[in-house]
Amino acid sequence: MQEYDLPGDDIKVMIPDVVTDLNYTTGLMENLLQWAKSQMQADALKPQLINVSELIREVMQLLRLQADTKKVFLESKASEPVYIYADRDMVNLVLRNLLSNAIKFTPENGYVFLGANETDSFVEVFVQDTGTGMSEEVMQNINASNYFTTKGTANESGTGLGLMLCKEFLAKNGGRMFVESEIGKGSVFSFTLPGNN
Repeated sequence: MQEYDLPGDDIKVMIPDVVTDLNYTTGLMENLLQWAKSQMQADALKPQLINVSELIREVMQLLRLQADTKKVFLESKASEPVYIYADRDMVNLVLRNLLSNAIKFTPENGYVFLGANETDSFVEVFVQDTGTGMSEEVMQNINASNYFTTKGTANESGTGLGLMLCKEFLAKNGGRMFVESEIGKGSVFSFTLPGNN
């Protein structure tokens, strides 16, 4: 596009690939920068009161282009304000990674739902997709924090860093990650964090 005077139609054909590469590069860079920051600063944790419903909307807006490119529909199930007490940047990164993964493993015309449930002592945040699902072996790798990566439904690449970072950042905030999945029936990635009380 930069070197040749291409017609508009040719450029339109190239755009989805450019978006995919850009999403990959941006995601990798943000993951590495956040991880480096957390390693360098012993006091990197800055807990504050966060409205998860609002954060879900922000992250959905941020990744809408990635979803639109794949014709994946995003839907929030968090209409009411739900509050947690955690480091905003870290929770933002966890949500971004989980949503980006859900889009990556959901085929065209699939759905990804995000939401939050409140209990007396904690808040559960979930990202549920209608994607390809995972085998027992893959779930064991995730639960064991083994370093691995898999191609998405549109052959998207990954680094294997995302979920490892999610687990590390959740642990720093007193949270945990959970995975439920079945081949061909999609996946639910959820995490719990201390609530407002």
